[in-house]
Parts: sequence; C-alpha cells; structure tokens
Amino acid sequence: MVQLRATVLLATLLMAACAQTPPKPVGAPIAVELGPVIRVLDMPTSHEFVQAVIDDAGLAHVVVASPGTKTLRHIVVDPAGAVSLDEVIRSDVRPGSLDAAFDTSGRLHVLAGPQHFVREPGGQWSEAPTPWAAAGLEAARPRFVHGAGRDYPLLYAFDVSGGIVGAPARWDLYGFGGYPTGIIWPWRTRGTRLAVVAEDGDRYDTWSVVGMDDNEDVADWVTIAEPGGRVHVVYDSQRTALTQMSLARHVQIEPAGTHDASRARKIAGRRLLPVQGDDVPMTSARPSIGQSAAVGFSPVTGELLLVREHLGGRVFSDGAWSPDVPFPLELAWEPRVAMHARAGFDVVVLGTRADSPGGHVHPVLYLQFRAGRWSEPVEVASAEVDSLFGTIWDAVQIASDGREHVLVTWPARDGVEARWLHVKTE
Repeated sequence: MVQLRATVLLATLLMAACAQTPPKPVGAPIAVELGPVIRVLDMPTSHEFVQAVIDDAGLAHVVVASPGTKTLRHIVVDPAGAVSLDEVIRSDVRPGSLDAAFDTSGRLHVLAGPQHFVREPGGQWSEAPTPWAAAGLEAARPRFVHGAGRDYPLLYAFDVSGGIVGAPARWDLYGFGGYPTGIIWPWRTRGTRLAVVAEDGDRYDTWSVVGMDDNEDVADWVTIAEPGGRVHVVYDSQRTALTQMSLARHVQIEPAGTHDASRARKIAGRRLLPVQGDDVPMTSARPSIGQSAAVGFSPVTGELLLVREHLGGRVFSDGAWSPDVPFPLELAWEPRVAMHARAGFDVVVLGTRADSPGGHVHPVLYLQFRAGRWSEPVEVASAEVDSLFGTIWDAVQIASDGREHVLVTWPARDGVEARWLHVKTE
C-alpha cells in the first residue's frame, strides 16, 4: 500500500511538472530558399575545425583543419555552388582552434591555434607575426575579432596570463572528499585575462586588457566589432571557491587611436590599457554566459545580440539589456551568429530529433532573429562524423555576405558539406 501511494504521488508530481512547463514559443514565418548541398571536401571525418568567410566578390572561403590528417586546407565556393579552388595551406599542423579573416587589402588570414598564416596576392601562403609571439609570450584560444569595416586593422583576441599583465593575485579554494574526511587546499593564482590587440605594422605596442585589475579570470569570452571599430566583449568573470563561480559581464573597447593614453601602463615592453566590464543582468539559475555563447552586431539597428545555448537570445541596445527571448526549439546546441547582420541576425544551432521533420539526431537548424523575435527554424542538414570518438561541434559554421546570401557548413561521415541559403528581405 505504501509503495502504491508513493507511485501515485510520483505520477502526480510528474504530471504537475509537465502541466507547469511553459509552452515552446512559436517562431515567426520565414522566407528562405535552400540551395543544393555542396561537397566541400572528401575525407573521413572525426573532429574537423571549419571557418567560413565571404569576400567582397561574394566568394565563400572555407578553411578546414583536420587533426587526424594534420592538414589545413583552403577551399573557395562560388555563389553558384562550384568549388573554384582547393589548396593545402599546411600539411603538418594539428590546431586546437581555427579562425579566418580578411585584412584591409583583402588578404585572407588564418589562425590555426597560435600559428598565423596569410595568403599573398600571388596565392602563396606564408607564416605571419602575432602579438603574442612579438612579445615572446604564449597565447591560449587566439581568435580574430570580426565585424569591423575594412578600413580598420585586424583585431586579435587571446588569453594571457594574469601575472604577465600585472593582475592582482588571489586565493582559490579546491577540495575533494566529503565531511569529515574531505581535504581542502588553497591555491594562489593571478588567473587569466583577455587581451585585444590591433594590427599596427607588426609592433603590437598597445594592448587592451579586459579585467586587468579584477580578481577574477576572464573566461568563456566572445567578441564582435562594430563597423566603426568599437569592440564588444561579453564574458564570464570566474573564480573557484570549492565550486566554480561565474558572473556574466560586458565591456566596450573603443577603436585603436582613440584610447586615453594617460591610463596606459608600461608592462613587459607593451602599453597596457585596463578595461573593466559591467555586470549583465542574468537570472540566478543561469548567471553566466557559458562556453558555447555567440554574439552578433547589427549596424542597421545598432543592436548587440547575445545567444546562449538552449536559453535563446537577449539584446543590448541604448545601454540596456533585454530579457532572454527563448528559442522556439526543444534544445539548441552550439549557436553561431553570422557576423554581417542586416536589420536582424542569421543564426544556426544544432537541434534534436524532436525539432527535425526528418528525424535527424543532430539537425542543423537555421533561424532568424528580427525585431526581438525568433523565426521558425528551418532544417538545413544533418551533422555527423565518421569517427566514434569524433565531434561535430566545430565544423558547423555560418557566414553571410551582408545582403541576401548565407553559407552554412557542417560535417558528414565522408566529408565536409555546405549549402547556400537565399534569405529574402522585405
């Protein structure tokens, strides 16, 4: 009898929880045409890193790093879907990250881990300097800051040791075991900070350092630049006191040449400018942005969009943050936001079988965010890899020409694929 009552109580609680679950938002109707699937690269896939950028002529440049073959490739896809170039950049690299960008003269730059490669006008690839190498330092998670106009220099963002930039020391607490036999020990650290550095003729004299005077690490950061050069950084201010504590913050960094030189400090032969972030209002249940957030900026509306995995998007406009706008999906993994937005934003996520009309386990879903509302999702493809121990996350990307064409990439079992989307505008 007791067991029966417990079963009835459990069923009642489950039914009540289901009844109180808020309904999934309905996405707005969407106008988009899917082009044919393009085979970008033939190869057994495992954990490929992919980046895609579109040049001024509308050509998509897809860069693929395959740790399994230690090969870094550059493939060009034209607007008709034909592969017009397939070349090997290097055949001896196994990077843990990948990024690509164009400079003011239209040259393609690639960051494969800490290594920097540039394609010269004649088609030759050469290794190029970096801010961290010029300072004799090691960098973690180096990336380009995308979004600035072609009149502005390349921008680099990377993790740097707090000790090198003069950050204050703190004590973190670590432990294992439970009461009364658990062990707790303190650890003195200066943690890590984020440096943002503009290209300045290979000197890299001035660094903007986020959280330089704070006691917390700058973690899980994402960056985007406005066309006029102002950089937005959204990050987690993080430290450890038996458990990891993270709070979301946002900072704006003015373009190079407009800095207040009186605030600069000369450290390790560089002029370091400390920049501090403001708290982003989040719920107590999810106070951080997490490792899989993405950002975009619309020059038309002047809005910054922050997209968090599963939670949806929130907008920063006129100095204030909106509440979260939930996805019209069950789950949304690894969001990606196209860097050239029009009056809104183009986004891809990885969904679940429940969000796939075809029943795909990992559907690649395209959404638009317009006027504070998500569109209905459109299934572009299904992502999977050949290796049992591989991952799909880093090969799903989106690039926009800033007008009506978007390219989406994803991994298949036997290669990397893509397709053009024609996004109709009103």
